[in-house]
Amino acid sequence: MAKTRKKKKQSPIFPSNNIYKIILIIMALIAIAFLALMTVVKALPTSITMPLIAVMIAMLIVACLLFARKSRVLRILGLVVAILFVAIYGMGIHYLRSTYAMFSNIAAESSQISSESGKDITQEAFNVYITGIDQWSKEKGLDLERSDVNMIVTVCPQTRKVLLTSIPRDAYVPLHRTGTMDKLTHTGIYGVDETINTIQDWTGIDMDYYVKVNFNACVDIVNAIGGIDVESPKAFKSKISKYKYKKGWNHLNGKQALYYARERAAFEGEDQLRVRNQLQVMEAVLNKVMTSSTLLTSYGDIMKTLGDEMETNMPQSDIESLIRMQLTDLGAWDIQSQRMSGDYEMEVVASMDASNKYTVLKITPSVFDSCIDAIKQTMNPTEEEIQQAIENKKQASLRNFINSLRGGKAEEGETEEQANEG
Repeated sequence: MAKTRKKKKQSPIFPSNNIYKIILIIMALIAIAFLALMTVVKALPTSITMPLIAVMIAMLIVACLLFARKSRVLRILGLVVAILFVAIYGMGIHYLRSTYAMFSNIAAESSQISSESGKDITQEAFNVYITGIDQWSKEKGLDLERSDVNMIVTVCPQTRKVLLTSIPRDAYVPLHRTGTMDKLTHTGIYGVDETINTIQDWTGIDMDYYVKVNFNACVDIVNAIGGIDVESPKAFKSKISKYKYKKGWNHLNGKQALYYARERAAFEGEDQLRVRNQLQVMEAVLNKVMTSSTLLTSYGDIMKTLGDEMETNMPQSDIESLIRMQLTDLGAWDIQSQRMSGDYEMEVVASMDASNKYTVLKITPSVFDSCIDAIKQTMNPTEEEIQQAIENKKQASLRNFINSLRGGKAEEGETEEQANEG
């Protein structure tokens, strides 16, 4: 009697087809890479990482079970799950790699200025000094790195307030290194450390961190977030580029935003109006990144730009904390701005020929004092301001929850902007 061959039983868990096994191996490798990068880059909050890991495990198990079935329909469904898995976690790997690259580039170019502020920047107010140098790239050398954009960014996470204080490039200040008077823009010639120390001496306010950017940084960051909108009080043609700007709102790409911020020859007020335009561009960028889903949708491009074109002394741990804080709560920030002003006079400057006098801007003492007081008030909120911020956040969260139940529509008679305030 012929022996009947026993039919090999198919595993209810693992697929028999080699193609499906290869797909599962690819999924497993992606999962391992994602978990490894997430361990190294601690920029994602727990509220995001835990659901991502849970969904990842669930999708792996579901794909495995579906591939193990004989049904063609179920296996096709397994392929759909696998494609979604690769798309979601492949994008996650891209984001995390971008962040890791940014951290690596920043660490390689850190300044000698100590950044050990000892603050919990998710709970305590801090100052960041923005210095924009008049170069397209990093290779030209310190002798050409004039500090053309000078801005103190005061951040108070307790009240979710950001105060931008812009200082004209021609401000007449005493140099830290010698005590002699010079234009603020010339401090960049001696390096970013001299700029920061000079500002600290002059204002009496500690700069917890600095960020140094070049022209490319402005262009790339604006492009990364899909452009910005600024309101020009007048129509003008740039004297240093081909771009024209209309009176009213203008949607700007990276280069248009750069030349909008750099223009001064087209205005009678020259540098004073350029300072205003710089504030407009900075405020528009911060508004778009901090008060919408732009940080999520453009995260990879933003991180790549910051890593390629930005230099800072902010430690990786603090950058991670800031990213986690904003990703956890994408609520709005109250962004305000102010600028120092004064009168132009002719004076000797330390970095130039002492036999000649040059145009400098002497900041009006009352304006200077008012700006410094505003910074201090932002850094030291009252209990009432903190409680009001907490209440505003609760109201905004409740409003957003109600809107989500109603399909994201604002209440009748309420604009979309009003519905998302807070």
